[in-house]
Amino acid sequence: MRQLPLELPNAPPRYDRGAFVRADANETAWRTGQAWLASNEPALVVCGPQGAGKTHFARALTEDLGPALLRAEEFAGAPPAPLAIVDDMPAADPRAFLDAFETGAAAGRRFILVGEGHPSAWSMGLKDLRTRIEAAPRAVLADPDEALIRAVIAKGFRDRQVAVSAQVIDYAVPRLARTFAAARAFVALADRAALEEKRKITTPFVQKLLDNLSEGDPAP
Repeated sequence: MRQLPLELPNAPPRYDRGAFVRADANETAWRTGQAWLASNEPALVVCGPQGAGKTHFARALTEDLGPALLRAEEFAGAPPAPLAIVDDMPAADPRAFLDAFETGAAAGRRFILVGEGHPSAWSMGLKDLRTRIEAAPRAVLADPDEALIRAVIAKGFRDRQVAVSAQVIDYAVPRLARTFAAARAFVALADRAALEEKRKITTPFVQKLLDNLSEGDPAP
């Protein structure tokens, strides 16, 4: 079955806790993050493939704490903050990164390091940085499974106060790319089309909507 990517333009992602969906696929990672918050560990590693929701996870986890939001390249020169989410690991200059990390950790500052691939590779060959990264608790996120995509779609419709049956969601899920962006884009598109056509979102309505998209999309 062909899956539609459904990436809508001009729809920036939401990273707040209200938009974060907890499910079996990310529950272990969430508990790891909660345990880290209650600890004195200086760093938490959040890793996983592209599109797994790592940045959203880190922001939702720390929403009440007002973390600084940095890219790894900015970390060494950034103003000190009690808590920082450091995205897009690794940094190009691992020595400068390690120096800033050590200085911050010694002062009681805390960091959530977010990136793709295996965290040990983020050290860029610098042994001391690798030791620091490997000593940190690790929240591992995988690609979202169908159950999580189904939950994201259901929540999206609830947030819009749109009544949609489980059968509609069951029909749509296997036909969409298994990404959070595709799930949220589908909700927005279905809601908009239903409002324009003054129709309820039913399985035949979604079938026609997705068929029309497929016909207008070039074959891979």
